[in-house]
Amino acid sequence: MSRSNSREAIGEMHMRGRMKGSDFHVTSAERQWEKVTVDEATRMRLNGESAQCMAHMKAMKKAGGVSLREADGADTSKDQDWPLDESCFAKCADMYCLITTGLWLVPKVLIFVIPMLLLELPALVLLRSYVATLKPGTDKVRRSGRFWMSFVLASLLFFPAGILAIVSLMVDYLFYWLFGITFCIFTSRYCAVWRSMKALNPYRNGPWIISHLPDIYVALTGQTARQGIFEIAWSLSNMLLFIPWFKYYVTVNPWLQNLDHRFVSQITTSMSDIAPAEHCASILQEIISRAKHHPGRARKVDLWSFVPHYPSPPPGRRYALGLQQGVRYTSPLIQFLLIVHTTHANSCDGNSTEQHVASNSCQLPIYRVILWYNNPYHFLTAWVEASISTGGPSQPEKVDGVEHPMWGVSSASPLAAGRASLTGLGVIDSFFDYWLPVLVHEVRYSHHRMAGKSHQEALQIANDMYQEVHSKDGISRPIADKVGLDQYHGDSAYDDYGLPKQVTV
Repeated sequence: MSRSNSREAIGEMHMRGRMKGSDFHVTSAERQWEKVTVDEATRMRLNGESAQCMAHMKAMKKAGGVSLREADGADTSKDQDWPLDESCFAKCADMYCLITTGLWLVPKVLIFVIPMLLLELPALVLLRSYVATLKPGTDKVRRSGRFWMSFVLASLLFFPAGILAIVSLMVDYLFYWLFGITFCIFTSRYCAVWRSMKALNPYRNGPWIISHLPDIYVALTGQTARQGIFEIAWSLSNMLLFIPWFKYYVTVNPWLQNLDHRFVSQITTSMSDIAPAEHCASILQEIISRAKHHPGRARKVDLWSFVPHYPSPPPGRRYALGLQQGVRYTSPLIQFLLIVHTTHANSCDGNSTEQHVASNSCQLPIYRVILWYNNPYHFLTAWVEASISTGGPSQPEKVDGVEHPMWGVSSASPLAAGRASLTGLGVIDSFFDYWLPVLVHEVRYSHHRMAGKSHQEALQIANDMYQEVHSKDGISRPIADKVGLDQYHGDSAYDDYGLPKQVTV
């Protein structure tokens, strides 16, 4: 059966409600991620996995795929039901969290921010000089002699900033324990704390950042090529100084919150016009993993409020540390970098392509990102996948879209779980519904440019097919009566970013 006919069959099976979990993938001959060619210990080393995390995810898959409870089912094409905890206790805990956060972060800003910016600039200036030696269109930073010389010198220059970052982290831990244990004692929630600690256990033993500093340098190279030195300096400072607190104290705090495993998923509108699926995946990989873009794309990506960069792994590994940059477009001061551990599905290093895929609606995996609890520089704790999707039983109209399922640790508190919360999986679920149409636009534009169309033609096609979704918990349906940028009358994510609607040659 051809791939186009296969897509039609998938869509028809969805519409008739006959599709089961085993039908959600391409044929077994194509499922390279399930081929076992090395022993388990070798695979975990190649993929950057831990035995406890893998056991947890396999148990979840066995229970259906959504959670460890079989009652939650196997439909990974929609969000798990997750009602907010509106109890008096939850609201009081949130208020305590905000007050104590203010008590610590206000003096921290005054003490740490300016010294951190000044101390990290020399290393970033050197890094920017290294970026200038890369040609536009460079896919991968080669770890050559020149790279290692630059890395060693930058490390020496960054050493004072690194010491300040460690001091900041240690003081964060001190106040985390002080405020957290105090709350626990006065509320006598010892058993609840133990249960919440248990929910975090699968994510405790990921690869340590300190042993992957060259990966960070490579990722900073790519991000600096996208954003520029001063934007990266500010984002890096905010990551080092504030993200650990928002992770451990605000987002997943077992001393204040009742933590459990939560599932959310986002799926873009269909990209069936970009065939085959491998081609669509390769465009996404180029956008996200390329070290240095050509100026046109670099300018567009720089305008996004979320810029993921997952560099290709070095020889001997299928994973590497990458960086995400987040920015609130309405408030440019709120921007930060986030460190992620990313396994690349297209990597065959170590004679292995095997990796566990948790989603039941995956057609072709692209990336697997684990946000470890022992990684202080990402505010979430989760297992995340990025794949070409079948759309699953709940969203068959999104077949061949990109899915982004997330299995994470979360509370149900209004502060850290809702779609309008300060942090947590709920607000991230909402954000990706907002940002993903812009990514789809760039993928579609790139596809038609690769097919030989002019700038104007490719942009016009991408504009005409632009579509957003009704963002909400559960299922975010496409806005059926708004297909094409002109239908949004300037009220779209694409317009919010100030991206070009016309290309001038």
